[in-house]
Amino acid sequence: MNFIIKNKTALLFVGSIFVLVLALFWPETKKAGELQKYYTRPADQLVAISYKGEMQLADKQKVLVAYDILKEENLLKPKEPVYRIEVRELTTTDKSLTKRVAELSQLKKFYASSLVKTIVLDWAAPDYYFLLPYAPDAANAKDAEYGFKDCPNQLKLQFKADLKEFCIGAASQGDTRRYLLDRQKNQIVIGPDFTVRRLINNIFAQREQSLHPYGNDGVDTIDVKVAPALLIKYPLLREKTGGIVKLRMLVKDEGNKKINVWHVENLLSIKPSHAAEYAQLLQAMRVNALLAVDAPAQAAPLAEIMKALELDTKVLPALEGSFSVKQTDKQDTLISRYALFEPGVKPAAANALQQDKTLVRPLDTLVLSSFNAGYITADLYPRVQGILQKFENDLREAQKTGEDLKAKKEQKAKQAAPALKK
Repeated sequence: MNFIIKNKTALLFVGSIFVLVLALFWPETKKAGELQKYYTRPADQLVAISYKGEMQLADKQKVLVAYDILKEENLLKPKEPVYRIEVRELTTTDKSLTKRVAELSQLKKFYASSLVKTIVLDWAAPDYYFLLPYAPDAANAKDAEYGFKDCPNQLKLQFKADLKEFCIGAASQGDTRRYLLDRQKNQIVIGPDFTVRRLINNIFAQREQSLHPYGNDGVDTIDVKVAPALLIKYPLLREKTGGIVKLRMLVKDEGNKKINVWHVENLLSIKPSHAAEYAQLLQAMRVNALLAVDAPAQAAPLAEIMKALELDTKVLPALEGSFSVKQTDKQDTLISRYALFEPGVKPAAANALQQDKTLVRPLDTLVLSSFNAGYITADLYPRVQGILQKFENDLREAQKTGEDLKAKKEQKAKQAAPALKK
């Protein structure tokens, strides 16, 4: 007590400084009309999003849809999930869209691009401007104005711990805000329109365009099978491999750091830079014009996609293989299968492209994977052929080096023979 009395001036000074600092850093209370969070959950807790209602297929073209966004494990990056979209229903009363809807209805499940992660983040922690009470038992005269009558647009969010349900209403404030009805709380939430727009815009445009959805990091094994018709161009590659090539990644010590080095298994004469060039090109390859076919099961043969495309089964891929992760010396985990066809090979059926107004040029190359089917740009197939030619050149160079060494040894042996006779 005596200490407090003797040092009351200093203590008051310290206390005032503390209060001042606290006041400076204390968050200001949000006012009505300012953007704030309705709730906040970790994004990894949101395991499924279900939407049923109106969807904008193209400019001024609307259809009815029911789809789910489902979280799945990423085989290469467990901390970064991938998302699969399943379309449960797609209908229209617009006769001008009947054919288009029928074509897109072939695509019932596909893996989503990274843009879908934005939707997940939106609804893991949604924003709002105002909250209004709602009387569910009374005949609410404003239901039509809010867009809640018969709840034409429904949203369900399945978290690990609970389920949230919203009725998505009409846009307001010049289409910048949107009415949402929280069904559990009987509360109207007025939030930003863009959060809903991402849900009701063309969900098919969210389809992943890579040969597999798990990202490039992590794949360390790529198998390549070169078709006999193409292998004729590479006689040494045919002789040494029979057209079966396996690329593996090794971790190499370089002083104080470790680097990843691709090599062709059992063919050390092929330069690691050329092996890496093939691996990197294939992993970065994107399908620019997607076909409306389902993604089959991960381990399913590509013949399933070929059948769905009504592609002639006698037509063989120019290149085919798989992406894998090496688990042990005797076991690999399959990530995805892939196949590239020669330019000019096209399905017999006029299968719908996922994107409207996507131009497919005559030399664009048909490519299939366990997740996608479509076309890559015309210049990528020649680049793949060019890398195979580099493999051939490496083998030829190694063969010539071997022949030169053999000739030198034979020459030395001949020169040494007379000396031995003497």
